[in-house]
Amino acid sequence: MRIFHTAVIHRPFLCFWPITGLVTILIVAGLTGSSRGDESSATANADATVKRFREAVGWLASPDREGRGPGTAGIDQAADWVARQLATLGLETQVGDADGVQPFVMTLEATLGPDEKNRVELVGPDDGKGSRQVMPLELGKDFTPLAAGGSGPFDLPLVFAGFGITAPAEEYDDYGPLVSPHGHGSLAKDAAVIVVRQEPQKDNPHSVFDGNQASQYAALSRKVANASEHEAGGLVFCNDVGGDDELMAFTRAGDGSTKRSMPILHVRREVINRIVQGSLGRDLATIEKTIDDSFKPQSAALAGWRIRGSTDIERKETQARNLLALLPGKGAAADGDAPAIDPRETVVLGAHYDHLGYGGVNSAAPGETAIHHGADDNASGTAMLIEVAKMLRDRGPFPRSILFVAFSGEERGLLGSSHYTANAAVPLADTVAMVNLDMVGRLTDNKLIIHGTGTGTGLDSLVDRLVGGHGFDVAKEPGGFGPSDHSSFYAKKIPVLHIFTGSHSDYHRPTDTAEKIDYDGMARIAGLVADAVGELASVSPRPDYIEVASKQFARGGDRPYFGSIPDFGKPGGGYAITGVTKGSPAAEGGLQGGDVIVRLGDSAITGLEDFDSALRKYKAGETIPVVVKRNEAEVTLNVTLGKPK
Repeated sequence: MRIFHTAVIHRPFLCFWPITGLVTILIVAGLTGSSRGDESSATANADATVKRFREAVGWLASPDREGRGPGTAGIDQAADWVARQLATLGLETQVGDADGVQPFVMTLEATLGPDEKNRVELVGPDDGKGSRQVMPLELGKDFTPLAAGGSGPFDLPLVFAGFGITAPAEEYDDYGPLVSPHGHGSLAKDAAVIVVRQEPQKDNPHSVFDGNQASQYAALSRKVANASEHEAGGLVFCNDVGGDDELMAFTRAGDGSTKRSMPILHVRREVINRIVQGSLGRDLATIEKTIDDSFKPQSAALAGWRIRGSTDIERKETQARNLLALLPGKGAAADGDAPAIDPRETVVLGAHYDHLGYGGVNSAAPGETAIHHGADDNASGTAMLIEVAKMLRDRGPFPRSILFVAFSGEERGLLGSSHYTANAAVPLADTVAMVNLDMVGRLTDNKLIIHGTGTGTGLDSLVDRLVGGHGFDVAKEPGGFGPSDHSSFYAKKIPVLHIFTGSHSDYHRPTDTAEKIDYDGMARIAGLVADAVGELASVSPRPDYIEVASKQFARGGDRPYFGSIPDFGKPGGGYAITGVTKGSPAAEGGLQGGDVIVRLGDSAITGLEDFDSALRKYKAGETIPVVVKRNEAEVTLNVTLGKPK
């Protein structure tokens, strides 16, 4: 399961989408009877299922799998294992153009390129005699490029932008003095802005910026986003007064996954101080004290100064794989009011097999480099995908086809499922429903959490009947969006089901290990899932998609509610969305799935971080223009923001 640090989702949440049954046909595995032979056979079958689950989860969550992190040998081993299990069942692996494997490219990490491609020099103003002072900077001593930035040559005018903060509620904006009084735009546009780390009055317990605690505005990522919103051509960080003057670590301002194009550098304060004092007649310490005392920005152009050079950020990529197998349908003739079923209609059962590897930014144990075994998340769902495939193969064929998909890249932002829905092996028009298995290994107090009960006609009643028949208690949520792979399908207007046994203290930590799994509970849940998928593959007519006004998953503090659903498969070039929540400000304003937001109010938007930063500058009730790219054309829409949720 994925934690989304986005404009929409900030906490762990799994969604399961119950099914719609109009005319329902319950598929029952096994024979009824009370003979000792039947009871003995049932016990033996249950024991065998538990044994298979124990072996599968133990293998997938073994230290040898390296936490199934993208780019590791362990995830390749897991992919090969899953593919073998599905093939051994005798399922068809030729699905559309995919021969059992649907590859896609994933960015793993950013690293600094060769020294000769990372060079910077500061160029002073003309001395009146046709010459200019040139100050070459030494890589690793005077400056370092940061992973959050882009690659390529640059030659940009320099502008001092204070702390790089725009905070309307606090009535402070470092970019304000850079706006031309004659309406000719901002001096920050297409310039390299010099930004001091931290924030004004950082030692003042009464500061509006959270007293002497670092506020949201001190975060480097917010300063990067704010510079981007102001269409800066580059960003140069320097250290604030009072600390050491060491260069930041390469990934300190971000891991580079956003693929920004502008160069982002950290230059030592000593170097920046020389040009600021020479240009503005005051050193950085004096300027910072003036800001602290007056709470007024001191931003200004550094007349005649430029920064030029080049940066080279190398991004390591890997080939990830979705794994597909099909149980073909046999079709069904019309029966009374029930229409015929075309065998090309398909139910998708999915689970993601990737996890966090050795930790990283999504780990709930930050800074700890250790194998994150991912037994519950999501070795449990992967093992159940294979077991349910076996059960349905033995019961089938069904009127509709059933497609089993093991997704990769879920923990990086639903990359595998987003890639699938954009390149569907089975046409989306023929996809009847999607059932998702994510964290199904920790059954507690006999309780299942099922999301999506309102996403298709009849799903709510079907879930009630099936969970009751299997002896579970259920907590239902009708909405269809959440941080797991079902969201990619619901965004395409497909009814979904997501089954989840609940979060726990081992979530996204190295302690999510195989011995903590409830294998007996998994065996019971597998029976429920097989019944649900079998019924979806048999019911006529098919469930109709229902748009549900989902709950807001983020807790945005003072950020107003917008209601967009990010498309993580389309980074860069704006903020792409897969859809909008029903009844949300975005929906009421006319935004649609597939739109790419490129401007929010006065802010340029190049990605999700920019969007989140820009949104925080407004209040609920304000109506702001939003510019989107839609089918290659730019469309301006007006959105009235809602109260924070």
